[in-house]
Amino acid sequence: MNQTRVTKRPESRELIIERLVSAPRERVWVAWTEPEHIARWWGPFAWTTTVHEMEVRPGGRWRYTLAPDDGMGDTVRGLAVYDQVDAPTRLTYVDHFADSAWEPVTGSAVNTTVGLDGNNGTTKVTITTRFSRPEDLARAEQMGLVEGLGEALVRLGRFCGERESTQETKEK
Repeated sequence: MNQTRVTKRPESRELIIERLVSAPRERVWVAWTEPEHIARWWGPFAWTTTVHEMEVRPGGRWRYTLAPDDGMGDTVRGLAVYDQVDAPTRLTYVDHFADSAWEPVTGSAVNTTVGLDGNNGTTKVTITTRFSRPEDLARAEQMGLVEGLGEALVRLGRFCGERESTQETKEK
């Protein structure tokens, strides 16, 4: 699976996005749970992520902004609250758009599960998003959620590869 695979399940209001990353699961976990790393790859191409808070534990919060690199468009605030943290295999959280006071925007909650399945130095990343209502799923699709998460997973793979090259260079 060199490409991103998307499965839509309208009956359960879910989008499932999968991609194989050429990196060990532990490296992918660190890239997903350390603020200095996730800021390097989270979000679509040509967008920059700034992490304002990241406490990866049940009840912990991840506050971040996404801004277009060209300045053409609005900065988006996100607030995720972690439900489960099972290192290095699974994260579950509720992700929201946030207002300027970092309060969740009503109706924007998305239940998200990130699964990491490692095998022989590669990791299958599965993001499952579940929406409260069918119209929320439709709106997320119209806003480009599938493309954005797909691009983020491409960036994750590149980032994990860069980290591997950097580590090998340091070890020599």
